[in-house]
Amino acid sequence: MEKMKVIIFLSSLLMAVSFADAWATQHQHHLQQTPTQSVQVKPEGDWEGTLDAGAAKLKLVIHVVKKGEQLTATLDSPDQGATGLPIDSISVTDNTIQLEMKSLGATYKGKFSSDGARIEGEFNQVGQAFPLNLTRVDKGNTKASLLRLESVDVGGHSLNLLIGGQGSPAVIFEGGMGVGIASWSTVQKDVATFAQTVSYDRAGLSQSEPGPKPRSAKTIATELNAALQKAGVKPPYVLVGHSLGGVYVRVFADMYPKNVIGMVLIDPSQEAFNDWTKSNLRDLRKEEEARITKASEGVRAESESLETSYNQARAAKLPAGIPVILISAAQDEGMPAEARKMWIQKHKEWISTVPGAKHIIAEKSSHFVQAQEPALVIDAIRQIVKKAP
Repeated sequence: MEKMKVIIFLSSLLMAVSFADAWATQHQHHLQQTPTQSVQVKPEGDWEGTLDAGAAKLKLVIHVVKKGEQLTATLDSPDQGATGLPIDSISVTDNTIQLEMKSLGATYKGKFSSDGARIEGEFNQVGQAFPLNLTRVDKGNTKASLLRLESVDVGGHSLNLLIGGQGSPAVIFEGGMGVGIASWSTVQKDVATFAQTVSYDRAGLSQSEPGPKPRSAKTIATELNAALQKAGVKPPYVLVGHSLGGVYVRVFADMYPKNVIGMVLIDPSQEAFNDWTKSNLRDLRKEEEARITKASEGVRAESESLETSYNQARAAKLPAGIPVILISAAQDEGMPAEARKMWIQKHKEWISTVPGAKHIIAEKSSHFVQAQEPALVIDAIRQIVKKAP
């Protein structure tokens, strides 16, 4: 069962990135064309690399075993605490290797380097190609993940959590529209070296089961609190919210003020900006609404409650005196320049109402700051954790 959940998760990673392309720069990758030459290679062994899907990066390890003349392979996803995922077929011809993972609807094709120590290739799924270059590593030299998957019931439906690390306060990650665990792959494992961490998929997203409607911020906060209690992740919490997740964590903090001691907001959605778009970005809003109709049921359910969630955030109050850092992305090709300027302006206006809060401009990033400047996000979280009483 756990293997199947992780298979679904890997698939959701790519689906989430495809969905997120409306905000972030779309990445198109192609293999470099190199002269074909026959290379004597021994594919058996352990191969390690990072799947680069733009808004998310995921460490993968492929184990190739030769029994007689037969090659078999399995896949590990250390960032998810999963091992031994089945690879259905593997073939090696001259200097080319091909893998098929039927459960993912995915394939991988790569070329061996002349010394047989590297494979340069592409991972293909959901109509998109992502680079995945692999390096041969010594057997047993891959690092075990600090993270583990856990499913918890929150009143008739289950949420899937990725938990790892130790210490107090615990750092709780809340993703943006349509994304969850996958959007934190570039930072959670590093934060888990100095704090207990939790990322999760909200009800109806990725591996988590659909939940009751309406899917407003208060419903989501109630379910997250229940999930944390069931998983034994005790307060106090530092909340980290990206995009729409910023709205959700503010409402959580208002509902459970004694449990929250700090907050990091990463290019968060803002109710004041939403108000501005109604009279200034009508065409873009219509395009967004049309795109949402083609999204998953979980995404559509959250979208139906957006106005309610924004109003709940408008009424929400932060716990007195908690440290807050807000990071604004300076770039975003998916948003008109005037809108991006107003987006940041609304961030400035809101953060000015929070005593002692810090505002950081991520000059090199578009909307997914955690993917493009992970060190900036990790440092902000570390600052808040250190301020914990």
